[in-house]
Amino acid sequence: MKTIQIIRWLSILLIILGLFGVAPTLYYRYKLANTNAAPTIPAGNITQQITSPDMITGHPVNLSIPGAKINVRVIDGEYNQKTKQWTLTTNKAQFATISSPPNNIGGNTYIYGHYRPEVFAYLHIIKPGSEAYVTTDNGYVFTYRYRELKTVNPADSSVFAYKGPPIMTLQTCSGAWFQNRQQYTFDFVKYQKQP
Repeated sequence: MKTIQIIRWLSILLIILGLFGVAPTLYYRYKLANTNAAPTIPAGNITQQITSPDMITGHPVNLSIPGAKINVRVIDGEYNQKTKQWTLTTNKAQFATISSPPNNIGGNTYIYGHYRPEVFAYLHIIKPGSEAYVTTDNGYVFTYRYRELKTVNPADSSVFAYKGPPIMTLQTCSGAWFQNRQQYTFDFVKYQKQP
C-alpha cells in the first residue's frame, strides 16, 4: 500500500514539473501567434550606403568557421513583405541582401540559416575569439572574430539598424520549439585577396 502512495505522489510531482517545463513554451507560442512575429523590415534596401575609394567589398559565397566545424555555401536571402517570411534552404546559409556586404569600412553583414548539421547546428560550440572567414565572389577573404551571442525574439529587427564599424551577424534558431533566434556577433579583423 505504501508503494502505491509513493508512486502516486511521484506521478503527481512529475506532472507538476512537466507543466512548469511546458507552460512557458506554450505561453511563448501563444504570444507569438497573437502578435506579428515577423520582423518589421523597412521598405527598400537598407544597406548602409558607403562611398569610399578605400572600400574593399564583395558578394559572400562561402562561410567557414573552423572552430565550429562549419564550411557552408552562402546564397542570397530575401525577405517577402507580403508573407513576412525569409527564404531558407536546408543545406546553405543565406546572405540577407538588405544588409551590408562584407567590407572593410562599416555596416553589418547578416547571414542566417537553419539549425541543421549542414548549416549552423554547430554554432553553439564556438568560443569567443574564434575566427570566421567569408569568401566573396571577387576573390577576397574577410576575417571576423567572434565576440558575443544574444538570444532575441523573431520580431526583433534591430540587427538591421546597425551603423558602425564592420561586423558580421550569424543567426539561427534556438529553443525547445525553435521559437527564439540566436545572433552571433563577429568583429571585422582583416581582408586579403586570394592568390
